[in-house]
Order: sequence, then structure tokens, then C-alpha cells
Amino acid sequence: MPVVTVLKDDAESTQVRVEGQIYNFDNRTGFWSPWSLSDFVVGVSNVDNISPVSDYMRADVENTPVFQKRQILRFNPNIFTYSKLKFKFHIIHQIQPGENGGTSYVWNSVVKDVESQTVLLERAVKLVTIDRTTRKAVELPKWFRQKYHDPSPKMERLNDLPDSFKTIFNPPDFPPDCYQWRTTVRYSDLDFNMHTHQSVYTKFCLDAITSAALKGKLRYFNRDICFYPLESVDITFIGESFAEDELLVNILQDTCDQTIIRCLIENNRKPVTYLVLKLGLTTLSVSKL
Repeated sequence: MPVVTVLKDDAESTQVRVEGQIYNFDNRTGFWSPWSLSDFVVGVSNVDNISPVSDYMRADVENTPVFQKRQILRFNPNIFTYSKLKFKFHIIHQIQPGENGGTSYVWNSVVKDVESQTVLLERAVKLVTIDRTTRKAVELPKWFRQKYHDPSPKMERLNDLPDSFKTIFNPPDFPPDCYQWRTTVRYSDLDFNMHTHQSVYTKFCLDAITSAALKGKLRYFNRDICFYPLESVDITFIGESFAEDELLVNILQDTCDQTIIRCLIENNRKPVTYLVLKLGLTTLSVSKL
């Protein structure tokens, strides 16, 4: 099991060092899977009540849980062939509350190789606080704003991913003849709020794209999509889904840049998530399976 050491935890940022062996984070290539990396970054904060997880716990007690509205992940392709047996990472978190408190905040993260300091993953996620009873957005608690006040306008950014997400990211129109793939949400796909876990939507889309590729519906991609390194994924969370819901994944390959594939997931014709994935064309050459 990984050993997690907290190196820093204050209003400016949180940094941990993670060492150990990969366990249950691989896919059919035998290496890291894209859908598990975000879980890994969040999961290692579940030690010693460091900042990100303790906020979730306190918000839950105060009946104001947080929900993801949008997440951007940008991958260094090296991470998909990184350290088959052992790893040693620095994971740095930075919380940025909205202006004047607001109802949302941005959680930035960066994963670095400890020895080379090579950036392997950049993550930015916008989270919104809501009232559990009314299901409406509420202002960030005062204690939260005090804890994560911006210490300086010149605070060094962890990455150059968007830090505001002010732009509304609306999905395009998907033509009726676009490739479609259906799946059913399992109970094992749920998070502790009994909604479909955020990472599962990425997994669904990669499965759907694999189906399209193997059936010759995509240009340039003609095999199991997990063998093509995912360069980035931008996810907008629109609605919710639950166990036993049947979801429809609509796939649209960009006509200008065919390494970009757009996916709209619907639940009973209602949009649930919209994903924009950018894939590398050079496949991973070796599988340990």
C-alpha cells in the first residue's frame, strides 16, 4: 500500500509525498488508467485530515456538501507507462475560493515525479457548495473563506489550467447518425452520495470510444482506445445519474482536429455530462499482460 507523508498544509497549498506500489489503478494495458488518476490524486489526501478532505467532512456535517461542476485533467503521456512496480510522487494541492466567497471554489493539483520533478498530471476542478435540502447553491462558509484566503495576488500558480471556469461550456449539437453506445450504471459505480462517481463517466466514454474504434467508426483510431495515451479530458457535469440508470453515450469526432473526440452522456434524453477528450495517435507499444 502507498505511504503518504504530509510535507505542507496551510492556506496557500498542501503538499504530500506518495511512495509505494501501484494497486488497482491499471487498465488493460497493465499501466495507469486515465479514469483512476483523478481518484488517486484525491484519495491520497485522505490521510491525517489534510485540507481538501477535512473540508469535505465539515461541509457534510453542516449540510452543505460540494459537487463538481467541471474538471480538466491534462496528462503527460509518460504517466501511462510510468513505474510498473513502484512509484514516488509529489502531489501538490491549491484551493482558490471564488471572488468575495461566492458559491464555488477551484481545487488545483499537480503530480510530479519526486526525483526528476517532471510534471506528470495537472488537474483543476470547480466545486460548488449546495444546501442538501433545497439543492441550491449557497455561499461558501465563513470558516472556509478564512482558511483559504488568497495570501497574495501574486501567489504562484500550480499550473496554467483555467482557475475560474467562468466560461459556460455548452455541448454542440450531436447529429442523429453519430455513434451511440449504451451502458447501465452499477451500484459499484456510485460514490458515497449514491450518485455515479465522477471518474466513472470518463471510463464510460473511453469504453464507448473503444467500441466505435473497433467497429471502424473513427478515423486514425482502430484498436482498443486504452492503448492510445489520453492527453487531456475536460468534463462538464450537467446532471446526475444513479444505479440501474441506462445511459446513452453520443460520440462525435472533431472534423478539424480528429484527435479530439466529444462525448455527450444522456440519461433518458437528459444531458448528464459532456466530455472533450484529446488522444495521442502513437499507441503504447508494450503491454505487460
